Amino acid sequence: MNIRIASFRLLTVFLLCASCLGKTDELRSVVSQSFPKAEGLGIACWVVPEEGQGYLSEIVVFQVNDDGRARVLWQSDLEPAYSPQIRFAEEISVSGLPIALVERQNGAASSQLDIIGKVSGRFQRLNQIDGFKFEVEHLDGSKLPLVIAHTDGNTLDIPAIYKWNGSRFVEDSASHPAYYQQLLSEDKAKLPRDSSGIVSVNLSRIALLSGNRPEAKAILDDALSRERQKGEAANKETLRRVTEALLGLGPESRQ
Repeated sequence: MNIRIASFRLLTVFLLCASCLGKTDELRSVVSQSFPKAEGLGIACWVVPEEGQGYLSEIVVFQVNDDGRARVLWQSDLEPAYSPQIRFAEEISVSGLPIALVERQNGAASSQLDIIGKVSGRFQRLNQIDGFKFEVEHLDGSKLPLVIAHTDGNTLDIPAIYKWNGSRFVEDSASHPAYYQQLLSEDKAKLPRDSSGIVSVNLSRIALLSGNRPEAKAILDDALSRERQKGEAANKETLRRVTEALLGLGPESRQ
């Protein structure tokens, strides 16, 4: 595709999104990508400022014909979101087309990943994954890429791993203990000995996902002991959270 055609199609996308919005002068940004090996088929996401709500965003799948005219094939609802990024998982196809992954921020430390594909001749959102940032990786020799959703940007992140089941992404974290073993080792090396009870709860969860239940229990036992040693100054919420996590490990973990 030469520069002239590419520029024309970019203008078409801009005008298409502006017409969806109805307010060309308020359109803040447009991100657009062409579906691989699908002439004229594209996906765009635009962002517009909204008084009292920050930003609103919409995803649009469109077809540009040879004469330059574009028609909307599918569009999402308006949602509070911004900073869109679009990529494709070319190894995962539905109805002969790769799925599109649209990542948008919806808070200072939160984002959403929309999976867009074509089913029964119609484009739709196949599912949505929440997190604060996302990776698309191959783990443990997986044939298809996995989505790693990092879920906590403030305390201690416990990434969730999603696999493709043929129609959508479903959580499959427990099937990847090696990933969590490596993460556990890295987190233990960098965390201070007196980490908060809440951090310890998250660390024990990582240990559990790694397949090391005794380590998960040891982490929680240590956190509970440290908090109880504070006497009347002990944080009741921390005691509750750590105790609940211990109970969740099974009867043998009860104190």
